[in-house]
Amino acid sequence: MIHLHSRPAAQRGNSQKWLRRIHAWFGLAIASMLLLFVVTGFLLNHRAVMKIPALDRKEVTQVVPVEGAPSDPQALAAALGPELGVDARALTPKVDPARAVSWGDGELRQPERWTLRADTPSETVQVEYWLGSRQAEVKRTQPNLWLHLARLHMSIGTGPAWALLADAAALGLAFLGISGFWLWGRLHGSRRRLTLIASGGLALVGGLAFLAG
Repeated sequence: MIHLHSRPAAQRGNSQKWLRRIHAWFGLAIASMLLLFVVTGFLLNHRAVMKIPALDRKEVTQVVPVEGAPSDPQALAAALGPELGVDARALTPKVDPARAVSWGDGELRQPERWTLRADTPSETVQVEYWLGSRQAEVKRTQPNLWLHLARLHMSIGTGPAWALLADAAALGLAFLGISGFWLWGRLHGSRRRLTLIASGGLALVGGLAFLAG
């Protein structure tokens, strides 16, 4: 006959002790990222209702000459990128085709318009060029510190390294939630009560998300 024995109390205590340590170290490791997301999330959520002035930006518009006749948006980006201090590959093109527009009692043929845009957390550069023109309009938008942090929150203009860091923080936060539930259940209540509380919390969050949508 095979007898099944539960783990000794000492082993269960060691497991809980190590899980609490891992829980604490994970929390410490991602604390800065969580504070960033908490502060910027609050500012983004309430910027319209509370009219928070923290999210501000400065816009500068300039006109730059365009030499020759660029054959396509990529050629324009290659020509203007060094002058603007922007990597030409970072300038994303958008083409609006030529079309007829009303002008007075008649119509005019509006030429093709090219728009180039590059985003970084600290700046947005947008170039507007009308095909055949000898100049282009460049608009630079520079956020203040709080908006800069908010752009990091939204991963605007960030690279793969930041995306991996944000994903690691999200996974760490998920681990903190799961391990927190498990520790609470082991220390303060039964598994059944833990299941009820966790299910109720998930249902509440899901309901609020549905109503908000």
